[in-house]
Amino acid sequence: MCLGGRLYGRLCCDKPQRDEVSVPLVGVKTTAHIVDYTAEVTLKQRFENVEKDPIEAVYSFSLPEGAAVCSFEAFIDGRNIEGIIKEKEKARETYDDAIAAGHGAFLLEEVTEKKNVFQASVGNLPPQKEAIIIIKYVVELNVGSDKSINFSLITTQGHPSSSKSEIFHVPLYNPKESELINYGLNVEIFLNMSSPLKTAHSETHEIKIDEVGKNQAKILLVNSPELPLSKNFEMSIVLVDPHIPSVKVQQNQQSGEKAALVSLFPDQETEDVYTEMVFLIDRSGSMAGTKIANVRNTMELFLRSIPEGTLFNIVGFGSNHETLFSNGSAEYNAKTLETASKYVKSILSNLGGTNILSPLKAILKEKPKDGIPRQLFILTDGQVENSKECLDFVKKNASTTRIFTFGIGNDVDVDLVKGLAKSGNGFSEFVKDNEVKTIDGKVLKQLKRALQPALTDLSLEWTPDLKISRYSPMILPPLWGDARLVIYAYLAADSKPGELTISAKSVRGEFKARTVVDPSNVTPGDAVLKLAAKSIINELEENFKKKFKKDIIKTSVENNVLSKYTSFVAVDKR
Repeated sequence: MCLGGRLYGRLCCDKPQRDEVSVPLVGVKTTAHIVDYTAEVTLKQRFENVEKDPIEAVYSFSLPEGAAVCSFEAFIDGRNIEGIIKEKEKARETYDDAIAAGHGAFLLEEVTEKKNVFQASVGNLPPQKEAIIIIKYVVELNVGSDKSINFSLITTQGHPSSSKSEIFHVPLYNPKESELINYGLNVEIFLNMSSPLKTAHSETHEIKIDEVGKNQAKILLVNSPELPLSKNFEMSIVLVDPHIPSVKVQQNQQSGEKAALVSLFPDQETEDVYTEMVFLIDRSGSMAGTKIANVRNTMELFLRSIPEGTLFNIVGFGSNHETLFSNGSAEYNAKTLETASKYVKSILSNLGGTNILSPLKAILKEKPKDGIPRQLFILTDGQVENSKECLDFVKKNASTTRIFTFGIGNDVDVDLVKGLAKSGNGFSEFVKDNEVKTIDGKVLKQLKRALQPALTDLSLEWTPDLKISRYSPMILPPLWGDARLVIYAYLAADSKPGELTISAKSVRGEFKARTVVDPSNVTPGDAVLKLAAKSIINELEENFKKKFKKDIIKTSVENNVLSKYTSFVAVDKR
């Protein structure tokens, strides 16, 4: 579980009768404020137009699932242009009209066809000038299986091959502000946690930790101006007590309405559970060679490690799909193990293209057996065209099936593999071509995760004094032993302190947890307000009906949070 955004991009020149010209990304500065399990991230990216003429440029980037983009601005030739949110069609009209009139214009929108991908258009970018694009978003940080909070920045893809000697170092905003965005990766992270900080560490970069107060710290990259953008940044945060409930309340300064974030991480007792395991194996042509060999190795280890009595099945897919046990999952015993082992040894990458959506629908649309949780393990390189449709479908069915993924190969689609697991409340692992020795540990780690107990049939009860007008999510998925429950609620301005009671079923009987929510204890900032709005928008988008479109646009505009029906637009009059 991590915060992952691609801090890369090219502003690609869009000029008629000319080849595409890249406007290089020459520097990135990231500032992240992490409060418990939420992060507020500001990306400052510096691009350079080396063309001799003004250009219209396009900049694409991806952000983690659930990220609420809440600010977009640009600095061009010392001018600051802030974006405002409009309905997508109206924003496009504003942008086109400005370009036609010779003004500068900026547009930021979510790409409809792709999950978590955004596109910024920069019109009439002056020649021999730099563009500073600043994007702010807030996002939830989930807990890893080791109870750590993982923060990551993906920087490796799409990085231009500019050399340091070619970069011009100029002020970001105006001569009064001397801050620079130097070439390379610059990261500042500020922590403010409910629990004391036990440690923070990075396996990818050398970091420096300065404790600045109780439960607070500042983290910097060592030698950051010289660090290249060719290596992902990953960091784990370990708390002394990760199970402390977290309640944050923030207030809309204009309407007076308050939003609360309630985060619970119950300390469930570890106890293996009787379960059903379905293995979905990619047997498309792209899996030929080392990939399919690693799939066989992974599956052979799974078959030797499954607890006796587990229900299991294997589905291979390519252009179509085939199922080992055609009558449904079979009980794991000596006979079914022998059958499955023979099948696994014989599998080849001979089923054509990569149509993963069809078997996903076939598996997830079938109702799980009563009282038996279902786990789906997906082994794939993720090379599909309809990734957004796959992720949306998985998320809609997350209440019935938990998903664990293995990304196979060196050219795996990381976003899809991670996205399927995250959407299915599970975890992802990756097996590169030369990492056959690591398979054992990764398989055992995923099995341990899958066999954890869960809280099911969750329900919420708010005391009347809280005056809850709306909360999200409305549909609560099972809460697994390594997962955290996050609830957003809107409260009236005159709400009084009260309690939230969460009830559920567990392997040991009824479960109840109570948390005090004090609306008067307002913390500064607006991250909770933005995340609450985004949670509602996501629910409406995932359960889309035509009547919801107006609600989505209204929530997006009122809260300044981007949606697939709205865009940020700004005009630089010249």
